[in-house]
Amino acid sequence: MILCSSSNKVSLGSRLTGLFIGLLFMVTPILANDALPLLGENSAISLAQEKTIGQQFYEQLLAEDLVETSPILDRYINDLGNRLLSSMQNRSREYRFFIVKSASVNAFAVPGGYIGINAGLIKKARTQHQLASVLAHEIAHVKLRHGLDLYEKSGDVNNLTALSVLAGIFLGGVSSELGNALIFGGMASGQQAMVSFTRENEYEADRFGMTLLQNAGFDSRGMVEFFKILDRNSGSSGLQNIEYLRTHPINQNRISEAESRLKPIVYQGQSIDYFPVFKDYLIDQMRLGSDPSDSDFLKGLTFKREAQYEKANKLLSKLYQRNSENIWYGIAYSQNLQHLTRWDEAEQVYRQLLNLFPYDLAISLQLLELLKSRKQYGSALEIARKMENRYSELPVVYAQLTEIYMGLGWPLQGLISEAQYHRLTGNENRAVKLYDEILATEDLDISTVSRIEEKRAAIFDSRKKE
Repeated sequence: MILCSSSNKVSLGSRLTGLFIGLLFMVTPILANDALPLLGENSAISLAQEKTIGQQFYEQLLAEDLVETSPILDRYINDLGNRLLSSMQNRSREYRFFIVKSASVNAFAVPGGYIGINAGLIKKARTQHQLASVLAHEIAHVKLRHGLDLYEKSGDVNNLTALSVLAGIFLGGVSSELGNALIFGGMASGQQAMVSFTRENEYEADRFGMTLLQNAGFDSRGMVEFFKILDRNSGSSGLQNIEYLRTHPINQNRISEAESRLKPIVYQGQSIDYFPVFKDYLIDQMRLGSDPSDSDFLKGLTFKREAQYEKANKLLSKLYQRNSENIWYGIAYSQNLQHLTRWDEAEQVYRQLLNLFPYDLAISLQLLELLKSRKQYGSALEIARKMENRYSELPVVYAQLTEIYMGLGWPLQGLISEAQYHRLTGNENRAVKLYDEILATEDLDISTVSRIEEKRAAIFDSRKKE
């Protein structure tokens, strides 16, 4: 899917419109009161409400297929964000970082710690330090509750108007045109200048973000460098290509302020920088375009995607042999070996990677797909059970287990795994039906009956607490 095509822009717009409607239904019961809660000393929006709003917004993005869910890409962006968070004291919320399937240059923070980075922005960054500076800035907006400040300052308005402002803040990160329209429409007369974060908030987020970068061992010059990249790319016609600048305006004073806060780099023995291969993998995954100066890795990925597997193999095998500990090289090389029907070699590469990175989700899932395609369900089950022990809250684990159990001819275990999958994905009614189907099975042992009844009861208990 080429994200920058006009047809996809139409598709994105229609999905975001549906997302806005969903947001109104989502946020209303969370903030349901005779008067909307304010962010002052009286009836502030609590951290629990923040988390609920952010989580439901993220789940709606997932439902609209706006989030890149590749395990290896998702892990990188969260590892980078968590490295920044490790230096933050008095952290009161958990954070979730994710990549948005959009070629536009943008990033946004949602209350509750959900931070989205558009694929187009990642393509613009040249180093991990520049990308980390954007994450640090967005962490600051969440930590300092700037988005909710804007919501509070929208004025004494009715619920629908205020919710339009709040939805505009969220959607402005994914589509600045839609977000700004909602905020402008929701603002009381005379308050339209608040469509962007205030200048004070931007400086405050820069200062906080700079400290996060420095304390986490990043090169804080990355923030200044990325400001300059955005400023250069904004063009003489203004902001039409850089949506990030519409909600995070950059000027020379802001660049100078950031430069004045730079400190000498203190290296902390950090691990290898995988940003270049992460960026190449993302560019290929999202089909963000290529040019003759591309790295051998990106060229190899392009050949693989275009089904030129022999050409891909020449590049990817050389890269993997040169650095067999590089997970990105290993996965791409093994995938290509599968296309060449060199199954045993592909499996060997995956297993070597798993020895280096035990329990790695991306490698494990790739190996499972290979084993299932060869109907080696016994070997697949061994890996899937290890994943279940490590990632018991991930629906994808139970989707894998369901398929494996069915392949082994173990329908009861397959139904139990399928029920857990639906439970974790929020389809509790389907989970209950499956539990009832299991309990109706003849000759169930007492321990299985007890376990299923307990899982079934837990669903109804959670509903009573809501």
